[in-house]
Amino acid sequence: MINVQLLKKGSYSFMMVVFMAAALFLSFQAEGKAASVTNKDVVLVLDTSLSMIGYQGRNIMDDVKKSVYTYIDSLQDGDRVTFVTFDEDVKIYPQVVIDDQNDRDIVKKYISVTEAKGQWTYTLKMLQTVFGIADTLTKENQEQTKVNPRNVVIVIMTDGLDDPPPAKSSKRFDLKKIAEQYSGNDWWIYLVNLAEMEKSKEISAAHQKLKDELSKISENTTFIDGQNPDKAINEDLQRDIEQKEWSQFKKILPFIILLLLLVLIIALVIMKRASGVKVKGSLDYWNHELLKPDVLNVSLTALNMKSIPVGRAVTVGMRIREFESRNTFTLKAVREKGVIRIKIIPDEGLEVGFKNKDFDGYLNDGDIFSGSNFSFRYNA
Repeated sequence: MINVQLLKKGSYSFMMVVFMAAALFLSFQAEGKAASVTNKDVVLVLDTSLSMIGYQGRNIMDDVKKSVYTYIDSLQDGDRVTFVTFDEDVKIYPQVVIDDQNDRDIVKKYISVTEAKGQWTYTLKMLQTVFGIADTLTKENQEQTKVNPRNVVIVIMTDGLDDPPPAKSSKRFDLKKIAEQYSGNDWWIYLVNLAEMEKSKEISAAHQKLKDELSKISENTTFIDGQNPDKAINEDLQRDIEQKEWSQFKKILPFIILLLLLVLIIALVIMKRASGVKVKGSLDYWNHELLKPDVLNVSLTALNMKSIPVGRAVTVGMRIREFESRNTFTLKAVREKGVIRIKIIPDEGLEVGFKNKDFDGYLNDGDIFSGSNFSFRYNA
């Protein structure tokens, strides 16, 4: 009795479905984190002047911190965060690479211990420092990744104007010169304005001037109304970042689809080539220990297999109940120099001998060989 195991003929269709599904998934990816093209270098800047806790205004420090905690939790693994505080001085905390929740908690710890005690708001010194950090990150990213480097995201949270310490008035930074120094970058700059601008024409005018100059540094400069810090940081800012990431993703989407199609074509070529490597022909077989044995025949082509184990076991491709040996031999199709040949591979413990030639490991048309109590004739 022969146990025939046919290969599933749907392998081509299955591969087609898998690759086309992947292409469609990428094509119709919803806007959001999943559409992010690459990781980000985030520079978080927090105003720590007294106005943040109620000096000449309202106490917003706790609300801002809570909002930033939520933002930190939303960052992707692989993003890098540099936390910066400023009042009359600028403090830079060690950069943290976000790999797990522990890394997020480290950034939160930096933020939690921050106190708003500064008497002055040295905004221009902060900008000079922060843009220096962004410039260094940009150069490092370009050296590490020529194609699709990290996005540099600068988030500045402040409620005040540039109000440097009088003792440092001689060292004032020139906003126009800062803009000229770093102009032409594509940083994503966000100024979350925590002040109530409609109550102060001075603040409104100063921020408009700041926006104009920052836009010279990067066209991707956005001012966000931060009177509701959580909405500003975790809705408005997040939405804008996701839109920018989606725009980047759409630019490379055609290349991704092209790559998938190339992979699909290669896979189909390989599969087609592999599908042609099957054992073909037929095999006559008989029990040579009998005086007048019946000569049986099996079509190897019909089995549609690359490897056909032959023996008495139920699981083999060609089962012969009267085969005395518990060991099997395998007929395997191989491609050598563009020609498909049939190898015969006996298990250890089973001796296979040819009647018409010395054993060379291959079957040719008309070869007769024996194994255990059976003889076989291969017909190509």
